[in-house]
Amino acid sequence: MNKLNNSSFEMIQDIIKDLELENLKGNSEVKSGLANLWSETVGDKISKFSRFIDILPNNSLIISCADSYVSNELYYNKDKILEIMKEKSEKLGIKINDIIFNYKDWKENT
Repeated sequence: MNKLNNSSFEMIQDIIKDLELENLKGNSEVKSGLANLWSETVGDKISKFSRFIDILPNNSLIISCADSYVSNELYYNKDKILEIMKEKSEKLGIKINDIIFNYKDWKENT
């Protein structure tokens, strides 16, 4: 029986790190694309009080809102916003199923 070579084990770890970095790069590109897409869709006035935070595995966007009033207004127009976001995101190769508005995680830019 042959023993594992330390150099081959280190090569495998290097490959795993490279794959993880590629995945992170892909995630950051997707997230920045979705953040830009959000601000394009809702406009400058609303994007000052809301921002894209993350996308869940079930393809739901999490949008942080400044307060409950902004959250309620966006929720009221959710169907229109979701329709526009779906159209634009499909061109980028991203699928969106839902939008979740959250005002509890809002942090001001400092």
